[in-house]
Amino acid sequence: MKRRDFIKFSTTGLAAVAVGSMAGWPRFWNAGQAFAATIPGLDFINLEMAEVGAEMVDERVVSMWSFRLTSGDRDDDLAHIAENPYDSPYLPRIPGLTLVALAGDRIRLRVSNDINRGGDTKGFSIPGVDLRVGGETVQEVMVERDESVEIEFTAPAPGTYVYLDPTNAPVNRMMGLHGVLVVLPQLVGSNGTPYDNPTQSVQRLFDDLGRTVHFPGHPWDQERNAVWVTNTVDPDKCEWVAGNSSRVSPEAFLAGILPQYFTLNGKSGFFAAQHGKNLFPDLAPGSLRDERHDIEHLNKLALNRGTFDTQSNVAIHGNVGQPCVIRCINAGLMWHSLHIHGNHLYPLSHANYLSGSRQIHSNLTMLDSWSLEPGDIKDMLLPFIPPPDIPAAAWPPQQEFFPLLYPMHDHNEISNTAAGGNYPHGLTTHWQISGPVDPMNVVIFVDRMDLRVRSGRFEIAGRLSSHPEAGATVGIHVGGPDGEMLAGGVPIDSQGRWQYRGRALPVLAKGGFVTVVYHRADDDSDRSHNFSSRTVPLRPR
Repeated sequence: MKRRDFIKFSTTGLAAVAVGSMAGWPRFWNAGQAFAATIPGLDFINLEMAEVGAEMVDERVVSMWSFRLTSGDRDDDLAHIAENPYDSPYLPRIPGLTLVALAGDRIRLRVSNDINRGGDTKGFSIPGVDLRVGGETVQEVMVERDESVEIEFTAPAPGTYVYLDPTNAPVNRMMGLHGVLVVLPQLVGSNGTPYDNPTQSVQRLFDDLGRTVHFPGHPWDQERNAVWVTNTVDPDKCEWVAGNSSRVSPEAFLAGILPQYFTLNGKSGFFAAQHGKNLFPDLAPGSLRDERHDIEHLNKLALNRGTFDTQSNVAIHGNVGQPCVIRCINAGLMWHSLHIHGNHLYPLSHANYLSGSRQIHSNLTMLDSWSLEPGDIKDMLLPFIPPPDIPAAAWPPQQEFFPLLYPMHDHNEISNTAAGGNYPHGLTTHWQISGPVDPMNVVIFVDRMDLRVRSGRFEIAGRLSSHPEAGATVGIHVGGPDGEMLAGGVPIDSQGRWQYRGRALPVLAKGGFVTVVYHRADDDSDRSHNFSSRTVPLRPR
C-alpha cells in the first residue's frame, strides 16, 4: 500500500479502543507509544493528519482528512489494522480520539502532516491553551507536508476543549481535522464537580446528587462522561477539496454548500445508537456495530488511559442514580437544537472555541433541549433520575422491562435525515436506563494520598459514597483495576472510610497509577457487575 493511499473506515461498524482499564503502564497493546501524561518522562502521543475515506450511513465513501493516532510507521499501523480491523487504535476517526488529562498534566504531542492536498501547510491549535514548540510559546503550530512538529503544553483548567487545524477556516476543520480534549480536576481531595472553581449553583447541584429525594442513587463519578461532537458533511465539497493540490478558499468552499450528512461522533442514525449486547445477543462482533463492550464499561473516561474513543461511546447507558456529564461540541457549520427524552438536563458550562468565550453557569435550569451554534462547547448533566412522567407509585415499572430506551435527536429537522431525505439516518442516538438504583454502584473518593520517595512510605485514604454491605472491602491495585494487587481486603468502617499504609517501592516499580477497587462481599460472581473503582495518578514527593 502506498504511503498516501486512503485508509478507509466505516461509520457503521467502527470499533476501536476499549475504554476498560489496562494492567500496568498504559500503552496501546505493544504497538504504540505511551500516551498518558500524568508525570514527566513519557513518550509523545503521535497524531498524523491523514487522507482517509470516510463511509457515510448510506455506504458512500467521502474523501476527508483525519487526526489519526499512529505508531510513527504507516506500514506497522496498516499491519496492526489488518490484524485488528475492529479494535486497532490506529484506525482513523472523525472526530479524532478524545484526549483525556488531569488539570496540570504535562502533555507532549508529535503532530505530522501526511496530507497531499489542500496546500503544503496544515496547522494545529487548542483554542485557549498555550502551546510550546522549541522553547517558544505559541497559539498555533504550522506543520509542513511530510514534516512533524513536537508540541508540549500543560493541561488547562478542567473543562472541555477542542484541538483542530485552524488554518484556512473552516475548510480544514470541516474536512475532519478536529478532536476533543477533556480535562478533569485532580482526583485527590476533589470537590465532586467537573471543575476546580465551580459556581455555587454547580457545586450545590453536584452536592445534591445521591443525597436528595429528587436525585436518588449516587454522586457523579468523575470518570462517567460522554462526548458528543456534531458535524455536517457536504460530500461534493469534500471531494473538491480532496482533489485539489492547492488550497480551496473558505469563500469558494462555503458558496452554495449543501450538507447531506449530519453526524454525531462521526456516525449517523441507527449506527449511532449502540444498544449494548444485552439487547442483541445474537449479533456477532463486527456486524453492523461492535457488540463486545459491556454497557457497564461505556461512558467512562478511564484515567489510566490517555484517550477515549467517541465513536464507540455515542449512546449513554446507566442505572438510575448514575449521573453522567455530556460534553457537547459543534464542529460543523449549522446550528443544532439537541433534544432528549426521559430526563431534563442541567447546563453546567458554555464555551465557544471560535470566539474564545468560556464560563461556568450560575443560573441552572432544567432543559429538554439546548442549542449548539457553530463552535459551541456545552457541558450538560444528565441526572439519570426516574422519568418524571412515571408516577412514583408505579416505579420501578412492572409491565415494561429494563432497559428503558429514550431518543436524542435534533430539533433542527433537516439534520435528522441523510443524503437528501433518508429518515431517521441523521444526527440521532439514544440513552438507556439499564435498571433502578443499584446500591452497590458506589463511587469511590480518594481524600488523601502521600508517596514519599526518600522515606519509602506510601499512604492512601478515602471513602465510599454510601455505607457498604457487611464484609465488603477495598483492594489497592498498581495500574488499572486489573493490575497487580498491592493490598487486598482493606477494611471499610461503618462510615464507608478506608485507609492503607505500605511501602513506596512496590508502587513506584510498577507504574504511574494506583486503583482502588471496591469488592462486594459476594465477589465470586461476574466481576464486571461486581466492583467499582477509582484510578489516581502517583505524585511522588
